[in-house]
Amino acid sequence: MEAHEALKRHEEIAGGDEHAGISGLAQQAALLVAVTAAFLAIATFLGNTASNEFITAETKAADTTARLEANDTKTTIADSDAVLLRAIGGTTREQKAAVAKAVALEARITERLAPIDRQLAEEIETDHHDRDHAHHQHLIFGLSEVALEIGIVLAGVAILARRRWLLGVGGMVAVLGVVLLGLGALS
Repeated sequence: MEAHEALKRHEEIAGGDEHAGISGLAQQAALLVAVTAAFLAIATFLGNTASNEFITAETKAADTTARLEANDTKTTIADSDAVLLRAIGGTTREQKAAVAKAVALEARITERLAPIDRQLAEEIETDHHDRDHAHHQHLIFGLSEVALEIGIVLAGVAILARRRWLLGVGGMVAVLGVVLLGLGALS
């Protein structure tokens, strides 16, 4: 009988069956937190990568736009020079040669830069598409991070409050975070 009484006393001190249930809750919460933290690390990494891609694409688009505008400036200057020389004109052979040279230069610049300008415009469009895609991914990964963090917090609160339903809600929010992580990775 003494062994039975010792076991009973131990259960009373330890909190009995209620304590065993909390221990199970704590174990489940710890597992949820560990798995959720792993997904949180992945979401954070992918979010940072998307942010870097956004910045890179925006920088490339700005650089390409500057090159396109420089070509436009070159074309405008050549056109203005040719117009001025035509307007001023001249009667001497040197003046007529200068006008002809300016007109020919304008045509060469326009002819040479037109295909380059089309290519630059296409690059700008691609860079803007890449930027927008990276921004979209960054947003989704950010939402995933928030959901995963909330899941971790709810799991911790479930232990403190001894409420299994909080652990369930935390798990559902964490699953939402994983779904968002998948959507971001697949987009």
